[in-house]
Amino acid sequence: MKKTKAFKKIPNWVINLSLVLVSVVFCFLLLEIACRIFPWSESHELQMNNPYYYIETIGQRKPHIPFYTYKERVPLQFDHQSYYAPTDGIVCFHSNQFGARWTEPKNQELKALKILVLGDSFTYGHGLHYEHTFVYRLEKKLEQASYPVSFLNFAKRGAHCMKCFEIYTQFKDTIPHDAVLYGLHINDLVKFPTSYFAANPIAIPWIVKWSKGLDFIAKRINSYFIRKYRINRLRSTAIFEEQYFLDNMNALINLRKAANKQGARLYVVVLPILFDLKKHTLQPLYDGLKSRLDNNNFEYFDLTECLNNFHDKDVWILPFDQHPNQRANEVFSDRLFIEFRKRGIINDLLRKKTDNQV
Repeated sequence: MKKTKAFKKIPNWVINLSLVLVSVVFCFLLLEIACRIFPWSESHELQMNNPYYYIETIGQRKPHIPFYTYKERVPLQFDHQSYYAPTDGIVCFHSNQFGARWTEPKNQELKALKILVLGDSFTYGHGLHYEHTFVYRLEKKLEQASYPVSFLNFAKRGAHCMKCFEIYTQFKDTIPHDAVLYGLHINDLVKFPTSYFAANPIAIPWIVKWSKGLDFIAKRINSYFIRKYRINRLRSTAIFEEQYFLDNMNALINLRKAANKQGARLYVVVLPILFDLKKHTLQPLYDGLKSRLDNNNFEYFDLTECLNNFHDKDVWILPFDQHPNQRANEVFSDRLFIEFRKRGIINDLLRKKTDNQV
């Protein structure tokens, strides 16, 4: 009887708090058990910081070496879209007689109009057979429409605008060309890796990793705040005042000047970041970039919204790699083909070429 009376003297808020704590502990124990049973919760999640963590390179990557080939093998357990299965996970990277990427290590037939292509891994076709890149697809679409155009793809993985200007300087005098097409992924101007938003968050203390439940919770909280910080950084106008941006924008301007001296026109293709495509999260970044391209009178094609009907991972080449897959590249080439015809670009280049010859 005394215990019952003593229990009745306990305030209700203490009883409620105790029930809440017991419930939290019970839920955490369930989470801990689930994390130890199911593989989706393992602390060694997909490595997102290094796209080559799982890829086997066969041979050495030697950009711009004529008639050269190297290969990469993708583990088929990650091939959820069955893209790599027909070649047993192998992707070949060949170069033509100039060292530009091509379908085989052979001479590329050159048509009346020749367009040099620059850019980074998005334009190079990282992880894709060359036939599925937007550059090759666009060339074939123009060919089918009776436009005599050859694209010479000198894009290079990891190249920013300054590097692309160097590449153009190297080849501009040795390869006659009528135009330059620059596939501009925004990290050519603004410094961040391709996997910026999907990359693994900062290191978690070992004492937290001792509990798989705490590790699971910490990673989710960590990812949320890290990604929120990264989004805010790229949405800020301060990004356009960073020295990295200014240096690369200046290189892009110098690239256009150098092309004009060669009698060639520069066209810029603004490619999207494959993150939050349906949410338009990075629209302020795109708007700021296009404003600066307009202010400097660049001719450009805006592809930043052409994938907005897709879920992010549906256009990644692999679950751990945010480069555009064959589906995204097909959309890019379709949009560019429409724009090329609408603006009469090929006819303008042919007319200019004829006038120069006369």
